[in-house]
Amino acid sequence: MPAVALVWSVVVALGVAPIGLGALPQAQAAASSAVTKTGPKVWDPNTWEEGVEGSVTVAQTQQLGNQVLQVSWSGFTPTVDTQGTPLTVVTKGAKQALYAVRVYQCRGAEPKITDCYGSKLYNADRTKGFNQKAPAEGTTSPDFPSNMAIAPTGADGSGATSIEVWTATQSPSLGCDATHPCSLVIEPNYGGDTQDPYKARGGAVDCADHSSDVDGFFNTASDGGLEAYGAEWEGNQNAGLQIGEQCAWEKRTVVPLSFSPTAADCDSRAAEFKASGLEMANRAVQQWRSGLCLADSPLAFQYSSSGGEPQARAAFLGGSAGVDVALTAYPDTATPARPYVYAPLATSGISVVFLVDDPDTGRELRDMKLTPRLMAKLLTQSYAPPGSPVASVAGNPSCIFADRDFQQFNQLPATSGLKWPAACAPATFEPTIVGGTTDLIYQLTSWIASDPEAVRFLDGEEDPWGMQVNTFYRRGAFSGYPVDAVQPQDFTGPTDASEAAKRARQYEWNPVLGGLTQVLRTILENRSTCQQWMADPATGNHLKCDPMARGDRKLFAIMDSAQAKAFSLPEASLRNPAGTFVQPGTNGFQAAVADMPADATTGTQLLPYGVADTAFSRDSQAYPLTTVQYAMVPTGGVADKAPAITRFLTTVANSGQVYGVEPGKLAPGFLSLSGPQRQQTLDAAKHVEAQDGKWPGNQVAPAPTTPSGGDGGTTGGAGGSSTGGESGGTGGTTTPVTGDGTGDGSVTGGPLTGDGSSTGGTGTGGIGGTGTGGTGSTGGTGGAAAGGAAAPVAATGGAKPTASPSGSAGPLAAAPVAAGSPAADRAGTARLLLPIAVIAGLVLLIGGPAALFFGGTPAGERAVSAVGRTWARVRRRP
Repeated sequence: MPAVALVWSVVVALGVAPIGLGALPQAQAAASSAVTKTGPKVWDPNTWEEGVEGSVTVAQTQQLGNQVLQVSWSGFTPTVDTQGTPLTVVTKGAKQALYAVRVYQCRGAEPKITDCYGSKLYNADRTKGFNQKAPAEGTTSPDFPSNMAIAPTGADGSGATSIEVWTATQSPSLGCDATHPCSLVIEPNYGGDTQDPYKARGGAVDCADHSSDVDGFFNTASDGGLEAYGAEWEGNQNAGLQIGEQCAWEKRTVVPLSFSPTAADCDSRAAEFKASGLEMANRAVQQWRSGLCLADSPLAFQYSSSGGEPQARAAFLGGSAGVDVALTAYPDTATPARPYVYAPLATSGISVVFLVDDPDTGRELRDMKLTPRLMAKLLTQSYAPPGSPVASVAGNPSCIFADRDFQQFNQLPATSGLKWPAACAPATFEPTIVGGTTDLIYQLTSWIASDPEAVRFLDGEEDPWGMQVNTFYRRGAFSGYPVDAVQPQDFTGPTDASEAAKRARQYEWNPVLGGLTQVLRTILENRSTCQQWMADPATGNHLKCDPMARGDRKLFAIMDSAQAKAFSLPEASLRNPAGTFVQPGTNGFQAAVADMPADATTGTQLLPYGVADTAFSRDSQAYPLTTVQYAMVPTGGVADKAPAITRFLTTVANSGQVYGVEPGKLAPGFLSLSGPQRQQTLDAAKHVEAQDGKWPGNQVAPAPTTPSGGDGGTTGGAGGSSTGGESGGTGGTTTPVTGDGTGDGSVTGGPLTGDGSSTGGTGTGGIGGTGTGGTGSTGGTGGAAAGGAAAPVAATGGAKPTASPSGSAGPLAAAPVAAGSPAADRAGTARLLLPIAVIAGLVLLIGGPAALFFGGTPAGERAVSAVGRTWARVRRRP
């Protein structure tokens, strides 16, 4: 036993000591609130008999906010057309698709059809149920277009879909909040007679009679049958009643939902300070706001994310009474009218999301790789509209999916049976992107401008397949990247068209002015931002393009990673300077943060785009659009508000770094602060509290950090075939977390071991059926620079972005940060490997026989297993 104790004491030392040299271990997310309930008995349309009961699973049912939930089921009747052919896509109201499944968000834990948003009877008389006529148009979707989801069931009886759930903020009519529970209703349509005009039943239906399920007219087992009215024949007592859905409703499964308190619950309290800027941080800030508001000693502050970071910085630095704290991704070098310091809050990233469907099967595609050059093509309107030639893009492909530059990185496995769309118009896939000036756009275009291939393309050089940049974006006509605001430049059209059509490109792409919230809403509604180039003859207005039907989507959008993950949107893997395609997630963020030099003037950290021979340029694990988010906090002139701002910072740096969906926790999609970053925030809080007049540069800059063991991040989205669990960071200890796969359905990573690898579990696919979460790869090998902290980096860039970018002679000139002294290569804990190995050898020499002796006992097995796991971690450290 003394030998075993010695083994354990050194094992603990070996496992814990290296962590102190790198990032703080990541906290575990809140426990799963997934619920599985018994579903209806499966219906056999061949025998008219019921079989065994199915089951329904909702991936999260508690602590909900405005987000997407994954719903899956098994043991249901497969969805087919009227000829019996299996279907992979169904649309609302289709008369040819049989046995589809609807999912509603409804008021209350025991809803009626009149409580379900988007149903034909939503907001009608609750006491009458189906025996009433439809309410007035607009009553059934008073807040937003219906969020009802409809999906097929596969041949094996399983299926899945996602549904956006709303809080009372998005849908006041549903009113779902912490004190008003709601529910999901999962409703399969197995048919049953609701329509036969020759059966006058006084409003009753005969669900046991399936003769009208597939009859070429009623098709009561179709979604179109649910949409139909009661029979309209004169004298029939069912005429005009909304009974078409009654038989399907009787097969429903109800899953109650509970919602977290939101920041809206704090609006009634007087704000103790005002913060502005950085909409990318919104989901984290709102959870922190609600946590502080609901604390035993409540603290309320006002937060406005609109208006853009340059404006927030200017208002703060100018001493505006309306901005006590500015949130920003970039530092500012303007001369301020007040003393302040920077405080890190969390790390996230910028995501390129896409909704693209296989043109034959309608299945959603979930994996995509993009390079800076491909992003440059998307942002410069460089694809050619189909049909008549357009001079500015003559000879270019009309569709990104037909671009051989795209195809070389996005070959779909032949065994998948999937393919990319073959034809599309630029108006459908030019990305939905925020308008106005933002740090998000500046960082995105800085990344593009730091890539040699992208720069040559933007300078007018053809890519290897002959595609050229739109002439309106060439140097001379356009000032070049980086910019902090995106504006379309090409307002031309076909050269041989009418005068109106010659301006068609003016209407195909419109950056949205409603911020990232509008970007999200646009893509969730399956819309692009184009307008119809032909004006409405009645009004002269150019109407919005119609939404795309599910199964035929070709949409891109650029947004913050936290929103993308909360709504289970597929995120593209982006190529970093090391040539590796990396998905946004905690592991990619963690590796990137470890590569960031600290600016000597401000203490802030930015990726050194365009700087050669840095840790970032060599790091295959770093996500290239990683963003550390900062608060600019006043260290003088706000004595009355200093206690509240101090408390905000200290709370965020402590409990606000624990992952979770509860109020006060760090929202999914963010990476918690490293140890040095956290200390920087606590130091900033002390300066605010003391009102000591400190300026940027007075604080100790954070040292580069070694990522600890891989953090699987957040739950993956639903959809077609893709790789699941995200790669982990090398070494360190970890806690069990949920996998951040882009995989099919809800992918669970399981407990991660110290080697940083993660295995994504299996999950139910979206339209594509069941898929595998996949296996993560070994994570980043980051570490502290040899000798400890990184050398300070002179800030020749990082100044306040302007709307008029300077021209660029190449990627180095375009870099937002010019690093005079790059951080040393990340030797990390490698210098500890030899002494650790010697100690480990002594431990095995002394403790090995004892461990073998006790190998037959639980204690002995644990000791031997622990030594093996620890040595595996040590061997894999850089």
